[in-house]
Amino acid sequence: MNGNNIIGYLGPEGSFTHQALNLFVEKIKKHTVEIASFQTISQIVDAVSTGKISSGVVPIENSIEGSVGETLDALIRVSQKVTINYEVIIPIEHCLISKTNKLNDVKKVIAHMQALSQCQSYLKRFLPDAALEPTTSNSLAVKLVSESSNGLAAIGPKMAAEIYKVPVIEVGINDEKENFTRFVVIGTETLPSSGKDKTTIAFGVPYDKPGTLVGVLNSFSKEKVNLSRIESRPSRKALGEYIFYVDLEAHREDASLKKALSEVAHEFSFYRWLGSYPRWIN
Repeated sequence: MNGNNIIGYLGPEGSFTHQALNLFVEKIKKHTVEIASFQTISQIVDAVSTGKISSGVVPIENSIEGSVGETLDALIRVSQKVTINYEVIIPIEHCLISKTNKLNDVKKVIAHMQALSQCQSYLKRFLPDAALEPTTSNSLAVKLVSESSNGLAAIGPKMAAEIYKVPVIEVGINDEKENFTRFVVIGTETLPSSGKDKTTIAFGVPYDKPGTLVGVLNSFSKEKVNLSRIESRPSRKALGEYIFYVDLEAHREDASLKKALSEVAHEFSFYRWLGSYPRWIN
């Protein structure tokens, strides 16, 4: 497969990732791309790394559930040439989708685990006796409902209901209405500064040197580089060792960020630049 101009996304069709891809293509006015659906985030990252596709869209953070660990882990694992090139932020509105007209007739609800978690109050109130079963994606759940008999419902996007021609029983069943997911477009580009950029880095510090993390963060503060997110994940090498993922409001070529990093580079036990890219503006 020639990867030129192919963008991969977490499918099947109608997923929130598919929506983010469409918005991204519209935003950059790139209407000649070919898209390809993948079953897992890791498959997308690997396909970009091997050149099977030119870029891929993957979820990285939800305002309710937090960061997507599979994406963070995959970016660390894969070749350094794969980086974040863009970000896309979309509102998440979950719908109850089913061929069954009456809620009392719904025996099972299927969806991605995050969607089931984000709709707990609705499910407990209106479908307390229904079995809940996780799937790999919400659009897959809707596709399965389209192929099933009555009694099965899915939680998913309205776009998926339209694609698979399944009725929407109720719109906006998520517990928190202010629900957003941040997606990133990964590729092998190195983008110049746009003037309103974000940089994502990952680093580790020796766990036997107290105060090292504070010193790193103070360096950013001293150079007036704003942190918009910081998260730790186990390094998977030793108990008590962590990798810190940080989003900084700067481009890697900005003098302030260069200076801050140069001052603390010797403190890192591990360092990885994951990309500098334009901040999403609706």
